[in-house]
Formats: sequence, C-alpha cells, structure tokens
Amino acid sequence: METVCIIDDDKIHHFTIEKTIKLQGLSKHLLSFHDGLEAIEFFNENLNNTNILPDVIFLDLNMPVINGWQFLKQYATFKAKISKRIRIYVVSSSINESEISRAIAIDDVSGYLEKPLRPEEIRQVFLNHN
Repeated sequence: METVCIIDDDKIHHFTIEKTIKLQGLSKHLLSFHDGLEAIEFFNENLNNTNILPDVIFLDLNMPVINGWQFLKQYATFKAKISKRIRIYVVSSSINESEISRAIAIDDVSGYLEKPLRPEEIRQVFLNHN
C-alpha cells in the first residue's frame, strides 16, 4: 500500500500504528490527523489527487471537533468523487456490541478493530488489502 491514514486524537495510538508500519515496511506514506475535521478538509482539498489519498484509513470514533461517526457521514457525501477505493477500519476501545454492529453495518467500513491494536492486527489489514 502506498498511503495509510490515521485519524485519531490518541497520540499513543498514532505512535503504535506508525511505528509498526515503518518497522515492517508496510507503507510508503503516512497521513496523520488528530480529529475528523482535519481529515475532511484534507479530502476536500485533494479529491482529484488520488496519488496522495490513502489506500486505508484507521478511524477512531471518539474524537473532539468531528468524531468518527461524523467523519463517515461526511465521507459518504464526497466518496463518489474519489476515483480509488479507500478501505476504512474503525478503531475503538469500545466493546459495546451495538456500536460495533452500527460501525460494520456502514458500507464504507471494511472492519472494526479494538484498541490497543497489536502489530499482527495491523499486518492483517495489509494482507487483506492485497
């Protein structure tokens, strides 16, 4: 995968994913956003530039400004303008079954991962992408 995007306000989570990806050479580029608004602004500015858009997004649900649910709602409004498939993995510390069911019922969501992510879970996302 060329580019991976992390949308999460948890700095430790960012560090863990970034370190795993770099150490294992899983991706060439990392995009990092600390709330959904930053990510939405980036997408709106780069809808036609598929070279820098991510192949995979690791999306937290509970964030300030714009949370993961709001990001998914906004993403659905502009995804048709993106000429590449982007897989979104919801990443959350919640083990609430209704929240998990709600997340995986969204067409744009490829999977639900529980925090903290282990390196083998991150590798599995990359293996499933190929």
